[in-house]
Amino acid sequence: MKSLEHKSIVLVTHSRIYSASQALRDFLRERSCQNLLYISHPLPLADVADNEHSYAEASRGSKIFKRSAAVLRSRNVLVSSIIELFLTLWWVFKTKQTFDLFIGVDNLNALEGLILKRLGRVGKVVYYTIDYFPTRFAQGWLNRLYHAMDKFCVQHADETWNVSPVMVDARKKFHNVTAAIGRQYTVPIGIWFDKTKRLPIAKIDRFKLIFSGHLLPHMGVDLLLEAMPDIVKEVPSVTLDIIGGGAELERLKMLAKRLNLTRRVHFFGWVADRKRLEGLLTQAAVGVAPFNTDILDDKVKNADPGKLKDYMAAALAVVVTDAIANARELEEHRCALVVPYRKEALVRAIVRLLKDQKLLTEYRKHAADYVSRFDYNRIFSVHIDRVLAT
Repeated sequence: MKSLEHKSIVLVTHSRIYSASQALRDFLRERSCQNLLYISHPLPLADVADNEHSYAEASRGSKIFKRSAAVLRSRNVLVSSIIELFLTLWWVFKTKQTFDLFIGVDNLNALEGLILKRLGRVGKVVYYTIDYFPTRFAQGWLNRLYHAMDKFCVQHADETWNVSPVMVDARKKFHNVTAAIGRQYTVPIGIWFDKTKRLPIAKIDRFKLIFSGHLLPHMGVDLLLEAMPDIVKEVPSVTLDIIGGGAELERLKMLAKRLNLTRRVHFFGWVADRKRLEGLLTQAAVGVAPFNTDILDDKVKNADPGKLKDYMAAALAVVVTDAIANARELEEHRCALVVPYRKEALVRAIVRLLKDQKLLTEYRKHAADYVSRFDYNRIFSVHIDRVLAT
């Protein structure tokens, strides 16, 4: 990794919980980036708290020397986008500096970087894409606008970073994005492997299941809850922790109550503190990702679900439905049981792991071994070096 002591970088993202954007921010700070301007905007979602606003942090190395926060925000996507565009431009111009690199996480933020490049305030622009949904918005015109912006950013950014290699093919298939293919690179979701404290199996709750993520219909958490009574019959000590929030939260709570699971299922809501989240994960035995393949288009196949790597970084065995692009790879490495989206299959896989301690121990070891290759230090070093060198 080359030194960043003489580099100026802008990183702009939409944030909710700790993810790849925040990991990149921490990586740049730990690598003594001389001047990092980190800008974070809230997602315009109904369950985002009213006190969550856009903010900017200017840092030298690990020291934050200035923080600014906005007052304006909107839950309307278009109004929110206009506000964010203005704020990003304002905060960059306010520094009175020219930056070597602008990294925009999602197409709106990357578009802001391209505007700043045209205005001479940034040298290079990276378009960092965390997911690629063929149908991002229900409104046809808004969906077309979204993908027109995506295509424009891919064509004009110096580099596009995709979390999964399948996103290149998806762009070509759904929106005929064939330009600049050579400037698209795979930058997968990672983990801080050495910073995660994994517990030996003797110190975990051997019968605890866990789900972590956004509670949306395609996440399939309702199927997991519906499977719980059958799992209880086979493993009476089983419990389930659900970490996250979203549109499905209240419905899932009602479902748990209707199934008489209130003493076995614990809802934690969003856990923003990374250390607390890791602490909850490491106490469990099995991480579950029951993506609903009945209603998914390509939301998951064209992404790199971070929850799976978080599970494995905590040395959890994984049970996942066959919705993800690398399902067979995880199966071959014996760190995940991959099942179809059916209650019986989900029950069978979970019970198998919970009842067989030898199998559980084996899968937990393989999970940690497999995910170690995705340490953020390894991932970001290669790509930051390349984009700053060319």
